[in-house]
Amino acid sequence: MRTEDHKETARFAIRNKKDVVRATVLVAMVSVLGSWVVTVPMLLLAGKYSLGDLGVGMLISTMAPLLVAPPVAYKVFSLMLDLVDSRREIQRLSRTDDLTQTYNRRYFMDMARREFSLAARHGHPVSLLLIDLDGFKQINDSLGHLAGDKALYACADIIRRTTRRDDMVGRFGGDEFMVLAPYSDLESAASLADRIRRALVATDLVLGGKVLSFGASIGVVSNQGHEGDADDLLRRADQALYRAKASGGGRVELAA
Repeated sequence: MRTEDHKETARFAIRNKKDVVRATVLVAMVSVLGSWVVTVPMLLLAGKYSLGDLGVGMLISTMAPLLVAPPVAYKVFSLMLDLVDSRREIQRLSRTDDLTQTYNRRYFMDMARREFSLAARHGHPVSLLLIDLDGFKQINDSLGHLAGDKALYACADIIRRTTRRDDMVGRFGGDEFMVLAPYSDLESAASLADRIRRALVATDLVLGGKVLSFGASIGVVSNQGHEGDADDLLRRADQALYRAKASGGGRVELAA
């Protein structure tokens, strides 16, 4: 599953514990330097001082910031990291299907619309695959929904591992999945669809004491030679999928 890169605008972004430590050290160094900048001129302006006075002043101006600034800074930066982690988790949950850990339909379609819009502007191919697991209802009926959930996750994992790094995998609903393949024409997408189909067939899953194998019907569409947005191309892929199912399943059909 492709992840989206988050651009940090802060000069010193807090992303992990190492960043917290680095930022804390930086604050401690700045605090000590600032204390020196204040203490030394004050001693010099006082007029009468000894080297001992200067040494004591420098020691105090060094130790005080080191005792106070690091724990306070570390606590503040740790809280910032917690907020960053919470934000990332909220973003992940908002775009991820909880069961299969693929993208949910809403987020997938948002990204698909964006990709197809960019493709139309720059003239590069983008393809969409709509995948339906053949006979999946029988697993729920015979083994129960818990087994069905495990099977769905296993199938999603197979699809993820078969696609390229930049491809996006989403759950359309039920036992249907979607794959968005940027820079992939219809021929390349058909080859990808067949690899996914064969990977699913070749994998056996043991559930409830039974060995299960999976088939898949796949509809494939590309933006090349077609006018329309992502929703229209999804409709074409769905029609191709319907033809694959009507022909007995276990096959790849290309959109007309």
